[in-house]
Amino acid sequence: MLDFSAAHITRMVIHYVGNKAREERLVLSDNHLRTLAVEEEELFLDYFLKPFQNEDYHAFSHHSELEMNEAYNYVYSAFETPTEFLPSSRKLAGHLFECSVHPRINGGEFYMVHFADVVVDGEAVEAIGLFKSERKDYFLNVVPDTETFGVEFDEGIDIRKLDKGCLILHQDAKKGFKILTHDQLSKGEEAQYWKEDFLGVAPTSNEYAMTKNYMSMCKSFVTDHMPQEFEVDRATQIDLLNRSSDYFTGNESVSNAGFTEAVLEQPEVIESFHEYREQFTEDHGITIEDEFESSKQAVKQGKKLFKSVLKLDKNFHIYVHGNREYIEQGFDDDKGMKYYKVFYNEEK
Repeated sequence: MLDFSAAHITRMVIHYVGNKAREERLVLSDNHLRTLAVEEEELFLDYFLKPFQNEDYHAFSHHSELEMNEAYNYVYSAFETPTEFLPSSRKLAGHLFECSVHPRINGGEFYMVHFADVVVDGEAVEAIGLFKSERKDYFLNVVPDTETFGVEFDEGIDIRKLDKGCLILHQDAKKGFKILTHDQLSKGEEAQYWKEDFLGVAPTSNEYAMTKNYMSMCKSFVTDHMPQEFEVDRATQIDLLNRSSDYFTGNESVSNAGFTEAVLEQPEVIESFHEYREQFTEDHGITIEDEFESSKQAVKQGKKLFKSVLKLDKNFHIYVHGNREYIEQGFDDDKGMKYYKVFYNEEK
C-alpha cells in the first residue's frame, strides 16, 4: 500500500524539452531549484503524487539486457550517487528530447524530483519522479483598482492536471525498480513515446495487474466477443457481468476454473472463453496465471467496468441487479418494437 502523507521533496531540477522534429529548443538548467517554501512544497507534492493512486507497477526493461535502457542507467546513477542527480537529470532531458519526434508531441517543462519518506507497505523508501507538463491554460486575475476592478489574463500550468509522470521507487533496483506511470494522453502514437521510447517500461505481474487484466478480459469477452459467437441479448450480458462482479468481490483469490464454472457454466461458452483468453493475453503482451491472489484495490476499481444498465433508446434506463429470469424480452408486431417484461413483488 502506498502512503504519501510523510513524503517530502529534497531535490528538484527543471528543464525545458521541445519537439525535436519541429526544431524546438532543449533548455537545460545548471542548478537545482531553490529551496521551496512550505506552501510551495505542498502544492508540488499534490501536483506530482496525486495521480498515483493504484499499485499497477511497471519496471525498466530492454529486449536484450536491462543495462541497455538509457533511462534506467541515469536513474540508477542518481539513486546511487546524490551528486549525480543534476547531471542525470540533464541526460534524461536530452534522452526525452531525442524521443520527441512525433509531430503531435508538445514541448514542455521536464521535472526530475527526489522524494524522501514515500511509504510502501509500511516501509519508508526514496523515490525519483520524472514529470512533464505539456499543456498551458489561461488564468484570470481580478485586480482591484482605485474606483473599480481590472482583469488580467496570464498563461500557466494547471497544477491539478499532471500530463505525464512516473514515480520510481528505490526497490528492486537490479530488476528495473518498481515504477508507477501516468499519462493523461493514453492513446495514439504520440502517447507511446513517454512509456515506450523514453522510459522503456513494461508491466510487472503483481496481484494488482493480474486482477485488473483478468477483470478487463472477462468484461471484454462478455460484451464484445460473446455476441459474435452466440445469440445473447443485453439482459443476459448484464446478468453475466453482475455474476462476474459478485465472483471477484466474494473471493480472495481468482481461479480460472472457478470463474468459468461459477459464471459461464455452459461448456461451449467456457471453451470459447479459454480460446479468447489465449488471444487476449497474446494481443496485450501480458501473462495471466490460472490461479492468483486477488487485489482488493483492483477489484474495487474494476467493478466500475461491470455496468448493469439497460439503455433503451433515449426513454428508459433499467438497472438490473437481480435474477435474469425476472426479465423477459419480446417483440410487439403491432408497434413494430422490442419490449422488456419485468417481474417484481413490490415497488420501493
